[in-house]
Amino acid sequence: MAPSAPSPATAGAPSTKGPAQPAALTRGLRPLAPALAPVTRPLRWLVGVVSPMGWACFLLLGCCLLAGARLGWQEAWSAAAVLGFIAVTAWIWLIPRGGHEVSHNLLEPRVTVGDHALIRVTVANPTARPLLPVRMEMPVGQGQAVFVVPTLAPRARHERGFVLPTQRRSVVRVGPVVSVSRDPVGLLHSERDRTRAQLVHIHPRTLRLGTNLRGILRDVEGAVTQDLSSSDVSFHALRDYVPGDDRRNIHWRTTARTGRLMVRQFEETRRSSLLVLLSTREEDYAGAEDFETAVSIACSLALEAIGDGREVHLLTQDGPLPTATALRLLDASCLIELGQGETSDLLTRRGCVAHPESSIVILVTGQEVSTSTLVRARAHAPLSMVMFTLRSGQRPLSRLHAGTLPVVDLDRLEQLPIALRRAL
Repeated sequence: MAPSAPSPATAGAPSTKGPAQPAALTRGLRPLAPALAPVTRPLRWLVGVVSPMGWACFLLLGCCLLAGARLGWQEAWSAAAVLGFIAVTAWIWLIPRGGHEVSHNLLEPRVTVGDHALIRVTVANPTARPLLPVRMEMPVGQGQAVFVVPTLAPRARHERGFVLPTQRRSVVRVGPVVSVSRDPVGLLHSERDRTRAQLVHIHPRTLRLGTNLRGILRDVEGAVTQDLSSSDVSFHALRDYVPGDDRRNIHWRTTARTGRLMVRQFEETRRSSLLVLLSTREEDYAGAEDFETAVSIACSLALEAIGDGREVHLLTQDGPLPTATALRLLDASCLIELGQGETSDLLTRRGCVAHPESSIVILVTGQEVSTSTLVRARAHAPLSMVMFTLRSGQRPLSRLHAGTLPVVDLDRLEQLPIALRRAL
């Protein structure tokens, strides 16, 4: 007999089996979550407290009880009694030993690479009874500090100090301080947060330069140059009138005293809108230390401009860094990492397109970058922009050219002021 064709009502209907069923079940159980909370919350706590060894112990205890009840084995009853005693003792170890007041303080939430970051943990007994010893742990970055608080007399305090390693630029999470309850056998493990986590920003090393980068834009807020002008706001001297001088610059009081026409002479002031390009491309550097030096160079340049009230932008392959304040810049610089981004010439093109008002462009990269890449980078920057490159690496302080682009190599941050004078 031939199979009958499906009816129109069922032929186009979607199947009720498949991935839609778990989603529908989840949506159906969602309204029941508040009602099930008194049951699910203890279950979640129980699953988190019992260790794998604990589950094995409880499973073996159940098997011994079953064997003793069904088969009448006295050995099974004896084993069950021992396992039961161990389990009860383990639960006793988890009884909360409350009463401690715990706090941890960072003496300096922001430090510089190489400085000491001190963490102080204080545990106090505010009660009128002695408190038993307790084990506490505190996550510090990728590591963990473990210490035991001794018996505390009424109103007593216990303090511990820790030194945070600051060899590398980073953002380190410190805390929370956790009180740990664990039985000697390792069946149960309970933790209770005592404080909140805090962040320590380890800033890169920077250097005060004391150098004004003069741009090509004349501005009353700019830096004074040695170029003389007949119209500006920085007065320089008086000189004799020459045909063609603006009569508005005649100093009439001196003219009346000397009997000769005297005009005011000014020094030009120029403003520099600085664009710092920091390469985070791993292939541009011989090692991590060279990259750290490059980060310090870029941040030093940007901080100098911020301190002088100049306009500055700092750009990497991963995007711009905030330069509104020095603190925001340094905090953001803690997160800069090496990657596999675009080459330095493409970074230069993107930066010049995003900030065409810039008058000075400084490319900070490593000594592994190729000369052809630097030549292309200069081609992407308009001729109206002053541009040079600072490269960090193992080669000592030296100056060379990549086409028309000045390039200065340096092997440590302290050479930056000299490198700037050579580049300019």
